[in-house]
Amino acid sequence: MWIRREQKRVDACDVVVVGAGLVGAAVAVRLTREGFDTAVLEAQSVAGGATGRCAGMVLTGLAGHYNWAIAAYGREKAREVWALTVEGRKRLVETAGRLQVPVEQTGSLALAVDDAEVAALAESAALLQEDAFNVRFSSTDPLERGFYAALEYPDDAAVDAAELTRTLLAANNVTVHSGTEVYGLEREGDGVRVWAHRRTVLCGAVVLAINGYAPLFDFYFTDKVAPIRSLVIATDPLGRVVLEQPCSVDYGYEYCRQLPDRRLLLGSWRRPRSSRQKEKTKADQETVLDDVVRDGLFRFALRHFPDINISTNNVSRWSGVMGFTPDGLPLMGRLPDLPQAYFAVGMGGRGLAWAFVVAERLVDSMLGNTAPGTGLFDSGT
Repeated sequence: MWIRREQKRVDACDVVVVGAGLVGAAVAVRLTREGFDTAVLEAQSVAGGATGRCAGMVLTGLAGHYNWAIAAYGREKAREVWALTVEGRKRLVETAGRLQVPVEQTGSLALAVDDAEVAALAESAALLQEDAFNVRFSSTDPLERGFYAALEYPDDAAVDAAELTRTLLAANNVTVHSGTEVYGLEREGDGVRVWAHRRTVLCGAVVLAINGYAPLFDFYFTDKVAPIRSLVIATDPLGRVVLEQPCSVDYGYEYCRQLPDRRLLLGSWRRPRSSRQKEKTKADQETVLDDVVRDGLFRFALRHFPDINISTNNVSRWSGVMGFTPDGLPLMGRLPDLPQAYFAVGMGGRGLAWAFVVAERLVDSMLGNTAPGTGLFDSGT
C-alpha cells in the first residue's frame, strides 16, 4: 500500500524564538525592531502556556518578602531586583497603554497568614521604605477575612496577559507559527537547524523562552530550572465586589484576584519537598504535589472566603507550569554546546513583571551590547 509521507517545510530566517508567551513576544518584538527577520514557534497557541494561565498580576519583587531577599542576596542585590521589577511593571503598563490593552492599576496586597509572616512583612516594609520603595504596612487585616497583616504596593497592576501578548505580536507584525512544537536544535555551519513539527527552520540564532518547560527540552536545565505546577480556580461572576486589589498570600504560595467581570480567581502552587518524597518515583512525586496544591487551595478558599462556597458556585479550573531557579531569579545565557542558542527561562511566577527587562537584557547580550555572563540573571555561559 502506498503511503504519502508528511511534507515538511524548510524555512529560513535570522532568529527563531521558541515560545509565544510574553517573554518570547517581547524578545521577538525587540529583535524585529532591530531589523532581524524573526519568527516565533509555539507548541500550543500564543500565550497558551504560563502567560495565558496566570492570574494577570504584575507585582513588585519576588514571592519571598524583601527581608528574605536581603538575607539571601545582600542589600544591594535585593534592592536591584526589586527596582528591576518596578521598571518591568512600568514598561508593561506603558506598552499596554500604547496598544490600548486595559490595565487595572489598583495596587496589590501581600497578606500574612500567621505571626511569623506579620513580622516578615513589618520588617520588609521598613527596609523597603528605607530603600525608597512605595509601600504601606498595616498591622490589621484590611479585608477582614482572617489575615493577620498586609503590605500594600500601591503601584502594582493587573492585566489580561494573553490579550497583551497577542496584541503586542500582531502590532509589530511578528510571524508566529502556532501548533509548531520544537523537537530539537542542531548546529548547521555557523547557524542552527531547528527541528519542529511539520517544518524545519534554518537560522542564525535561536532564543528559548520556554520557562518551566526548559528541563524537558535540554538536559542543561535539569538542575537549573524546576517546573512547578500551579492550580487556579475561577468562580462564576459574583454579584458584588469581593476584592479591589490582587493579593499575594502566605509568602506568595496562594494568590487571589477579582476579574473585571467579577469572577473570583484563586490560585496556589508549592515547591516539592524532596526530603519527604526522596523514595517516591517521579510520577508519585507529581501526584503528591498535585494533591498538596489542590488541598492547600481549597483550604485557603474555605478559610478566607467562606461566604463564597466554591462547591456551589460553578468554577472553572486550570493548571499551569511555572519555572523556578535555585536562587529565585530568572536565568539568561547560551547553551554551552550550542552558543547560537540563547535562553531566558525560570521566571518564578513573576514573569509579567520580568518580561520586558529580561527581554531587553537578553537582546542586548545577543547584540554584543553587554558582556555575556556578567549580568544579574546570567548563567555565566
